[in-house]
Amino acid sequence: MKMIGFCGSPRRKGNTEILMQTILDEAESNGFDTEMVYLADADIGFCKACDACHLPSGKCIIDDDMESLVQKMKESDVWVLGTPVYWWGPTAQMKVFIDRWYGFYSEELFKNKKAILVVPMEDSEEKTASHVVGMFQDSCDYVGLELADIIVAKGVRNKGDVKEKPELMKQAKDSVSKITAQAKTTMKTKN
Repeated sequence: MKMIGFCGSPRRKGNTEILMQTILDEAESNGFDTEMVYLADADIGFCKACDACHLPSGKCIIDDDMESLVQKMKESDVWVLGTPVYWWGPTAQMKVFIDRWYGFYSEELFKNKKAILVVPMEDSEEKTASHVVGMFQDSCDYVGLELADIIVAKGVRNKGDVKEKPELMKQAKDSVSKITAQAKTTMKTKN
């Protein structure tokens, strides 16, 4: 199985990346092939709402990295989507990436794939992440992707704060167990 991380934080080695890397490392130790994509390093253009992606050719008019990212999405069984909360929403890097999912609503490209959402934030109130979590729940539903686990990391502002919260690090590792158990159940029902 393959797990890919899409890190929406522009801050390297921050809490988003730490939690995501913890998940990927745990997955790798459980036999997954893993990869991390840093959206801040990718060339992803803004959706122009031209609907070219919904024409018979199905090809987006924007020539950027999204085509190669879509290929990685297709090849992966599990996605780890991570973004800190920026002004009650995701980062701009993550939002541009999600907006480009628009072209996939009528396809079953992501059926039977699962996602883990990682949302670190400075605030200590869970409701601060509610818009981000809701956006991801709706976006995943839209493209047929199952949002299998959500990790909201409250009260983590400075780089590395998440390491001081063992319950969050454990939750990140445990998310892999959930996914693995779900995958085994799915495989049994297919056979």
